[in-house]
Amino acid sequence: MMKSNSDFQQIIELFENKNRFLITSHQDPDGDSIGTLIGLYKFLTGLGKDVIVYNQGNLPKKYKFLDPDNIINFDDKPLDFDPENVIVLECPEIERIGFVQKYISKDMTLLNIDHHPNNRNYGHINYVDESASAVAEIIFDIIKSNGHRITPDIAEAFYVGIASDTGRFKFANTSSDCFEAVSELVSAGANPKTVADKIFSSYPAGAIKLLGHLLQSLKLFDNGRICVLILKQADLEKYDVQMEDTEGIIDYSLVIEGVKVGALFKERGKSVVKVGLRSQNGINIGEFAKSKGGGGHDNAAGFTVELPIDEAVDTIVKEIAEYLND
Repeated sequence: MMKSNSDFQQIIELFENKNRFLITSHQDPDGDSIGTLIGLYKFLTGLGKDVIVYNQGNLPKKYKFLDPDNIINFDDKPLDFDPENVIVLECPEIERIGFVQKYISKDMTLLNIDHHPNNRNYGHINYVDESASAVAEIIFDIIKSNGHRITPDIAEAFYVGIASDTGRFKFANTSSDCFEAVSELVSAGANPKTVADKIFSSYPAGAIKLLGHLLQSLKLFDNGRICVLILKQADLEKYDVQMEDTEGIIDYSLVIEGVKVGALFKERGKSVVKVGLRSQNGINIGEFAKSKGGGGHDNAAGFTVELPIDEAVDTIVKEIAEYLND
């Protein structure tokens, strides 16, 4: 159900009455972050505001169709103007915005909008809705609540955010509110086929070959309750694939009957491993990730560990098994 104007009053007043905005999200942005960054940028510039978007990381190839004009700046360079306001999207901890943090000064109003359950409420204004399927859904509700028009390009960007963060509308965060939002977005001009073709059916050939390799070498632990995929740097080089092309691979860790927790171990350096986690059947894997210094949702979370990848797999799998047995 659409939230009321009063739920968003402070945010609406900020959008309408202030003029200079810096927008960012967590480093290494995913589809929800990218779609919402682009959609919010186009909305605010449509109101005549000065807006700049900075983010640490890279733009995955499959999302380039959303940003042909390079709206999102990934280079650490001086700002074009002094923002009055900073909007941080989908980021539970301010530290996770990376280098963008240095551009935030004490005289700026910091707006924190998120749907993660472990958000630290670090903003001057905080809006955290754990029931929302994506931060794109939240921003869509804010804009609609005050009667503003959603243009086709804004609708497409928000649709991408919701479709990607719900895993094509199959994750547990897919709600009736989510479907109401995407119905309105389609009516406003979002094209579901175009989005599906771009973000779910446009993998490089090497990424599909890499997926085949990972599926052949997957490992089951704890009597089949834990499925592990291991991605090493050498695999990326062998199949000529960039790390951002591997988004979505982790979802295959849950397709085997009996698996409760899926894990993708990504080797990011000699002794740095990024661990992605998925769960089902009532397992709150976000709680486990939080205990390891990470975070996320009940069924989709992650963290980083400083260990060689083989040691990381052995250690973390044992800890997940213990967590499941508690």
